[in-house]
Amino acid sequence: MTMVTDETTVFGTGQVRSVQTLALPGVRFAPDRQRVAEAGFAYFAYLNRLARPFLRVSFGSDGGVAVRLLGVTLLSFRRPEIREEPGRAAIRFPIAAGVLVQRRMRGNGELRLELHTDRLVMAVEGYYAALAGQGGSDLRRWLYERTQAAVHRRVAARYLDEWLSRLITAQPRPTGI
Repeated sequence: MTMVTDETTVFGTGQVRSVQTLALPGVRFAPDRQRVAEAGFAYFAYLNRLARPFLRVSFGSDGGVAVRLLGVTLLSFRRPEIREEPGRAAIRFPIAAGVLVQRRMRGNGELRLELHTDRLVMAVEGYYAALAGQGGSDLRRWLYERTQAAVHRRVAARYLDEWLSRLITAQPRPTGI
């Protein structure tokens, strides 16, 4: 596995910012909408494979996604948005609801995957973790950081590594060598 850097912060409100970055020294990609869209949906397929039969991912006809554990919706996402600009393409899945989200803060936050020319990024931002709690105690933040956040970091790192392998495999090979 390659080296993924992690920047995770849990604020006193229970809001989470968690960014995992896989730098690609010496490797260059051309970010585009199609590649980042494929990566976004492939992430949910990866989750589906990772923890079956307990964890299941379903895709709604409205473009939304739900992640369920034994039938309970952990997280649901609204239809994704894709943005592309020079040197970067991103797919953003707005967080809608789920038992892992503070009730009063549902509809806030996002899961975002970004493809840059020189790095891959997975970010969760603006999300309010139910486990961390609104105005949560140090104990609740400690529990969140060592359970849900730790699982997210490990899964994100493994997926970024898998995404990198797919991108490298899909790169056109130089001819005439």
